[in-house]
Amino acid sequence: MINEKKSLMQRFLSVPKLFMIVLGIALLFVPHLLGTANVNMISRIMIFAVYAMAYDILRGYIGVIHLGFALFIGGGAYSVGILFRQFDNTLPMILVAVVVVTIYATIWALIVGKITGKSGVLATAMITMAFAEILRMVMERWRAVSGGTDGLPFSPPAPFNDRMFMFYASFAFLILMAVLLYKFTNSATGRVWQAVRENEQRAIFLGYDTNKARTIALLVAGIVGGLSGVMFGLFNRFVSTDLFGMQMTINAMLYSLLGGTGTLFGAILGSSVVIWFESTLLSLRQVHAIFDRWLLFFGTLYIVVVMFMPRGIMGFYLEWKEKQELKKQLRASEERENSA
Repeated sequence: MINEKKSLMQRFLSVPKLFMIVLGIALLFVPHLLGTANVNMISRIMIFAVYAMAYDILRGYIGVIHLGFALFIGGGAYSVGILFRQFDNTLPMILVAVVVVTIYATIWALIVGKITGKSGVLATAMITMAFAEILRMVMERWRAVSGGTDGLPFSPPAPFNDRMFMFYASFAFLILMAVLLYKFTNSATGRVWQAVRENEQRAIFLGYDTNKARTIALLVAGIVGGLSGVMFGLFNRFVSTDLFGMQMTINAMLYSLLGGTGTLFGAILGSSVVIWFESTLLSLRQVHAIFDRWLLFFGTLYIVVVMFMPRGIMGFYLEWKEKQELKKQLRASEERENSA
């Protein structure tokens, strides 16, 4: 009844298990082999990969376009920044920030879910974008707490001042969130999300509460997106109202679309490609000023991917893998017929 996608572990890790193990082990030693700039870039990739996976829950698994998703990462980053500035920059305060972000994301998810429950795709996109813009304007005018348009610098606790520690913390965060989201998407709840994505009317006919399913998806995505904001705040040591801007939501959308929606791993792949591409081109600014306009090159890359890999890089790989499996089945069938 439901055109279910095979799980990430089944479809992607069935063959290249060794590759993933080697990659994981290699990442543990990366900080000792690369310079600070590359270590920071990889840490940033891992944090934004979690943010993109959170967005993929909405776009890829339940089929909702949320143009105000930046309010979660912005809220997470500002939570840790404000707590450090107003109280104390200690490790227990990070736990307080996690609790605050969880409550913050839950409240916003329930509010947005209630308002957009029966709205269409376009109305949902516009309403959520309006929420993020309202919150950005509030933070810009609340200068005493947020720093306004000047932003809010702060110092993280001692361990997070070390870029090596930050790298390992980001790596652990990515693994933990990937496992939890994988469990969610392959649970009964995740299958309901996919049923709503494929055919909402049929899901309603089968007795599922689709509004509740969307709210739960937004709740899960919002909490994970907020936690990625906490990690980004610790990494960046500075937050600004730009985090609530439309560009942050577009970034999450591009990461997931480029890598392949509805796979989780595609979000990791997409964020890796985009952030590496950006860093590489910006490092070439001394060669020619045109590399300051790195978005021109990225736009070209994105057009090529959409033209030749409409399901994203991960989708392209899965299609190729399915074709190879089909060819093997056909050859095996022909061999059985010949032997008979």
